[in-house]
Amino acid sequence: MRRMALTTVRLLMGTALIAGGAESIYPTALLPLDETIGTHSSVAAIALGMGICLAGMRPAMHVGWVRIGILYGPLVVAYQLTTFFLIGKPFSFGPLIFGLGCSLLLAVLYPQRGKLIPPTTSEPAAAKA
Repeated sequence: MRRMALTTVRLLMGTALIAGGAESIYPTALLPLDETIGTHSSVAAIALGMGICLAGMRPAMHVGWVRIGILYGPLVVAYQLTTFFLIGKPFSFGPLIFGLGCSLLLAVLYPQRGKLIPPTTSEPAAAKA
């Protein structure tokens, strides 16, 4: 049951990111600030959403994508606070609730929570082999 819920959250989150990225193609085509630095933000959002969706099929094997999904929530909060204090943009509660909700659900539903925080080691990876 828990695995099904985790897969559902990841599919929902990934699909929403894909849709948001696809929807933002038109505005960024008119004012392509992202292209100035050599990226396409809408394509990046779609790729992120696809990764989260695809990894949702076998969540225990893709801890990196779970970490990225969890990171999305705090980044949404940071974005909302930054745009509020820098340019006075009002809060958008939909993305805040969605981002934090998905992040918390991913963290709570992940079956091996101990793996969510990467181990710290002073030994280089090449020395382990």
